[in-house]
Amino acid sequence: MTSKILPKLVVFDLDYTLWPFWIDTHVTPPFRKDKNIIVDLHGSKVDTYKESTLVLQKLGELKCDMAVASRTSEIDGANQLIKLLDWESFFKYKEIYPGCKVSHFKQWEMTALPGGTECLRPALLIT
Repeated sequence: MTSKILPKLVVFDLDYTLWPFWIDTHVTPPFRKDKNIIVDLHGSKVDTYKESTLVLQKLGELKCDMAVASRTSEIDGANQLIKLLDWESFFKYKEIYPGCKVSHFKQWEMTALPGGTECLRPALLIT
C-alpha cells in the first residue's frame, strides 16, 4: 500500500475557485432555494463548479481540515451561499473579509497551524 501524505489544511478561495463568479459583482444576494435550485434576488440561477462539492466531500472523507479565504466585500452573501450549499460542515475555518489574503493565512498560522505551515494553498480543482 502506498502511503499518502496530506496537508494539515486545504484552503479554498470562493470566487472562481468553488463557484464561477465574483459574489460581489456577478450575482445579487440575498439567495434562496427555489425547488432545490439556488437563485439570487432576481431569480437567476446560482451554480458552483460541478466538481466543487465532490472535491470537498473527498477531502472530508480523507479527514483533511479545510478552510475558506476570501477577500470579498460581500461577507453575508458568501456565508449565506455556503450555508445554502450545505458546505458549512466542510470548513473548519472561514476568513471572509476584504483585505489581503496574507492576513487570512497569518491568522491560521497562529490558530490552526501553530509551529508549522503544512498547508496546501491555493487549492486547485483538477479534473
